[in-house]
Amino acid sequence: MRHSRNWTLGATTAVLVAAFTAPTLAQDAIRIIGHRSPPNEYYTDAMQKALPEGRVNVELMPIDKELELASITMSSKSDAIDVLYLTDSSLRRFAANGWLEPLDELWEKYKDEYNLDDFPQSVIDAVSYDGHIYSMPVLTNTELFFYRKDLFDEAGMPAPKTMDDYENAAAHFDSGRMSGTIMSLKPVDAALNETHWYLNAVGDGWFDDEWRPIFNQEAGVAAINRMKEMSQYAPRGFTSHANDESTINLQQGLAAMGLQWFTRAAAMDDPEQSRVVGKIDWVAPPGGGARLANDGFAISAFSSGDKEEMFRMLAEATSVESMTKGAEFSMPPRLSVLQNEELAKKYRWYPAALAALEGGKAFPAIADFNDVGEIVTRHVLRAVTGEVEVQAALDQAAKETEDLLASRGYYNN
Repeated sequence: MRHSRNWTLGATTAVLVAAFTAPTLAQDAIRIIGHRSPPNEYYTDAMQKALPEGRVNVELMPIDKELELASITMSSKSDAIDVLYLTDSSLRRFAANGWLEPLDELWEKYKDEYNLDDFPQSVIDAVSYDGHIYSMPVLTNTELFFYRKDLFDEAGMPAPKTMDDYENAAAHFDSGRMSGTIMSLKPVDAALNETHWYLNAVGDGWFDDEWRPIFNQEAGVAAINRMKEMSQYAPRGFTSHANDESTINLQQGLAAMGLQWFTRAAAMDDPEQSRVVGKIDWVAPPGGGARLANDGFAISAFSSGDKEEMFRMLAEATSVESMTKGAEFSMPPRLSVLQNEELAKKYRWYPAALAALEGGKAFPAIADFNDVGEIVTRHVLRAVTGEVEVQAALDQAAKETEDLLASRGYYNN
């Protein structure tokens, strides 16, 4: 069954559209919006280089703002956006709403020229919805466990393998000058990632086989209670921290460890930004179950530009040569690049990433998961900050989730 959500523009969202409107561009300019991150900076730069100077305009921003802008713009069927970065979960929602251009014909037409069969089927499946390809994959991303190996070695402690190990280490290293762990609970994306890890590592996940919530059952309550316990070792303001803030806390030696994306690993060894060069190491997240993602760039169904030209721009930017160079910033989804032994030697976080891939889990594969995430993270934050008891918060989240999914046709009764 295909589920969709139709968005309606009201007065408030119309104002937001006006506020987000880009400066006047050349008539044939391609407008790309994306999530501000090291790999997206690299790949959007490659897109700009694929076409003559001035043809491509790129705007990078925090992911929540990007998805808000994309949702508002595309729900109005505006052609103000041509190409947009989407996570695997947001892609399903956008495709279900009819906002994205299917790429199947262009994929088939150019698969030999751009060696598109080099993408494994699992990656193609991740950027597809309802049998159609909707996105050009740019990265396979996984969350790693970053930790101060120098401090662990001094204390005679091994890297954490279990959530008990993690909590004990956080308590040991927590001090007035350094937090025991980072914790990224800014709504929605960052909080959703952290919650996903706890619900898998300690709990039994999100749903049963019929998409009924199970996160408010005993194991889920234990998971969020563990998160609440761990929050005492997190930096101040952790409920407003996302990837950027947590990366800085690790780089500046303000936190000893924590969950963070593969794409942030290189920044730890950047001497221009980091005070902990050579001191951070990586392992698979304790307990397993941290998020896996296959993200990419899609073409708006409402773009008035040349969509074939946009597809070729994307294909050029994600060539084998480009992805080999981009491997510093993200795990490339091309088989030929993943199997490159020289890269594994060059980037010391690759072994941890491969281990994390084995134990990681993608978000539940439903088009409405982002909306579920908005509900659940809101109540998880209430629980972690002590506003309400954990069980009561998760019960309310489960009720609202079930009501939402029932209204979208997920249940037969």
